[in-house]
Amino acid sequence: MDYKVSAPPVPGSEEDRREIARIHSFYENALPIVRDLRDNPDYVESDAYGNFTEEEKKHMLTSGPLRGSGGLALQKIFWNEKENKAISVVFLGRAIEGWPTVIHGGAIATLIDENLGRVAIRHFPEKTGVTANLEINYRRPMFSEQFYTLHTTIDQENSTERKAYTKTEVRDFTGRICTEAMGLFVVPKTLKLQKLGDQY
Repeated sequence: MDYKVSAPPVPGSEEDRREIARIHSFYENALPIVRDLRDNPDYVESDAYGNFTEEEKKHMLTSGPLRGSGGLALQKIFWNEKENKAISVVFLGRAIEGWPTVIHGGAIATLIDENLGRVAIRHFPEKTGVTANLEINYRRPMFSEQFYTLHTTIDQENSTERKAYTKTEVRDFTGRICTEAMGLFVVPKTLKLQKLGDQY
């Protein structure tokens, strides 16, 4: 209980590095879905913001202010080109709680927005875009200090080169759906955006 209610480690501290190492070890050795996805040749694994330098990552919300073992301690993406589908594996720490032990709804929305956007961006020839609409249904609480998966797809039939309709399910590691969401992403006609590249 002391651990649950105490302040999370300061990002970059020795305690934080130990916690991140523990989280990554669990990811590498103890998650069946990671083994399954790695065994499937249709999925390619990458880190979130794999195209960006460490300095650039500091200016991104989820890899900057929300970094560290207390925040989004781990974000891995498995991309399936054949199905235009992404499965992301994330670890959510104590620093993004809204209530003790319960992840803040705004943090969940941020995570969902990024994952929906990643699939939309892969669809756009411009390899960039922005959120136009986001609809979220919170089904059950999500708790800190746990791994979750986001299963994200695109509506190919209704999406175009400038609009992409995506949806996702956030699941815990019993497979239960915690949150569902749909998003509309667009490529603005008048605003010039930076290309995000193949590894978002």
